[in-house]
Amino acid sequence: MTVYPGKLRERITVQQPVREQNELGETTLRWIDYQRIWASVEGVKSSEVLGNGQQLFDVTHRVRLRYFKWLNNNMRFDWHGRTLEIVSLLEHGHRTELEAICREVQR
Repeated sequence: MTVYPGKLRERITVQQPVREQNELGETTLRWIDYQRIWASVEGVKSSEVLGNGQQLFDVTHRVRLRYFKWLNNNMRFDWHGRTLEIVSLLEHGHRTELEAICREVQR
């Protein structure tokens, strides 16, 4: 896999989780924007199931980007208002490129 600069046409925002305590002492999770980067995003799989009388969708994307040492599986991407949760993060090209397999989270 080679990521050519011309293929990185999508602007995505990397988000990281922040755990905070509310007034009741409960731990809450909040996502903050960490950095905006260029990437290539492509759909890989989409499926539809019925669960508890509701229609549920499972959409998977492949995100290709330059290698960033700080990027990890606990982060996620915001792409055009869609949330992509990192399932797997693979290194390629002697740590010059990353491939993230992501699951789209329904808001």
